[in-house]
Amino acid sequence: MKHLFTPIALGAALCASPAAAQDLTNAGSTITVQAGATLYVSTGGLTNQAGGTLTNAGTLRVDGPIINPGTLDLSTGALEVKGDFANTGTLLPGTSAVTFSGVANQLLTPGGATLYQVLVSKPTVGANTLRLAGDLNVSNLLSLSNGLVNTTNGGNIYTLLLPNTASLAGEATGRYVLGSLEITRSGLSGAVDFGHGAVLDPTTNNLGTVVITRVAGLLTDDVSRGVNFGNTSYKGIDRLWTISPASQPSAAVQLTLSWLADNDNGIADFTQARVFQQSAAGQPWAVRGPVANASSRSISMSPTTLSRFTVSNAANPLPVTLVDFTAVAEGPAAARLRWATASELNNAGFTVERSLDARVFQGIGTVAGAGTSSVRHDYTLLDTKLPAGATLLYYRLRQTDLSGTFTYSPVRAVALAPQAAGFVVYPTKVPVGQPATYLYTGPAEAGTLQVLDLLGRVVRTLALDGRAHGAVPLANLVSGAYFLRYTTATARFDSRCVVE
Repeated sequence: MKHLFTPIALGAALCASPAAAQDLTNAGSTITVQAGATLYVSTGGLTNQAGGTLTNAGTLRVDGPIINPGTLDLSTGALEVKGDFANTGTLLPGTSAVTFSGVANQLLTPGGATLYQVLVSKPTVGANTLRLAGDLNVSNLLSLSNGLVNTTNGGNIYTLLLPNTASLAGEATGRYVLGSLEITRSGLSGAVDFGHGAVLDPTTNNLGTVVITRVAGLLTDDVSRGVNFGNTSYKGIDRLWTISPASQPSAAVQLTLSWLADNDNGIADFTQARVFQQSAAGQPWAVRGPVANASSRSISMSPTTLSRFTVSNAANPLPVTLVDFTAVAEGPAAARLRWATASELNNAGFTVERSLDARVFQGIGTVAGAGTSSVRHDYTLLDTKLPAGATLLYYRLRQTDLSGTFTYSPVRAVALAPQAAGFVVYPTKVPVGQPATYLYTGPAEAGTLQVLDLLGRVVRTLALDGRAHGAVPLANLVSGAYFLRYTTATARFDSRCVVE
């Protein structure tokens, strides 16, 4: 059901009790939620079409998505959204707080807009990500009480920007800004905590406006973590800071870097750590400061120039030198992983891990390592059990040495061609006692596979979890034709095969 509103002011009528709607569309009119009033769009979404104006000086709650090609004036009100938020029109932030509280992952498409306050308070473990589909400016406060903000989408890395007037609150293990976070501070006097793991004290210098961009959590070489620190025995944390002052210091400054356990990058011992500096992306890393105990995940040093910084171990040799890692689609329903090592030290093996969102990974297969070797070794694994309906998958390698210590590779993405929903069995003619395989491209939900004879009697039943591939239960069936029925809560598919 859709509700179309003519120009009105929603005020006193909404003060007594929230107004509920299944689906709300403003088709070019003017809607005002007055101070003290609440407009609640339950179960459905809110669309503010081009030419429409929605001003919120009260409370606006939307359980579904918000789509705004028109003018959305957040004014002095409060907005809570539990679905995706896509802005392609004009968004006026006012002094409003926007809370993202959906039980599932949410996508925010800013469309070049600025928000005043962004509050991430998501209740569901494992589905707690607010993902950005564009650069986002937050002019006052970004607060994470429960949930992760991910600035990557579709292979792009966007940036979340906090200007001099804005602050960041609530980062902790399991909830932080994954991707690119840029924070600006002006008029530094004494030590200034930028809020994203960098504390800068200009000492006697006048640095002017300083911008520090942190990239974290992407497990990507030279983007979120350093590589080739002049010694292949060193590895860096999964967090890089790029410091850009208006003026470079004329004398040493004091810099303290800190990070979360989420960004350890597999390093188990920080008792001997060092800060490394890079003049620009792709350039060599140089040691800055002495070896220090950074077990508290914090380390300080005094550079005389400001550029790119990260933290590395100084005494823990890497068990594997990975020189190549690729992941590509192979046919309509498989992905091929290939990787190579130049050397290995006590390498027990590799676990290939897969993810739908580049955040939560699950192991899908293991490959034994070469132990200790100084020659090249090539490895491969074919993933044929892809999640049904997936069009983009992420892969990484978890390398484990003989002591149980593990490290992660960079993440690789594989784009899959979308497939029409269906269910097929191959081969269609199967010798008695031999197996057959099904390919399922329907909704990614649990189902039941039934084998029926020509009289329609069920002779086999198998519970399925929605995966794209699996075995058909034909064992001990006599020769003849059989119907195969795949049933889920929302769909049913039929196929057939002959046992001969």
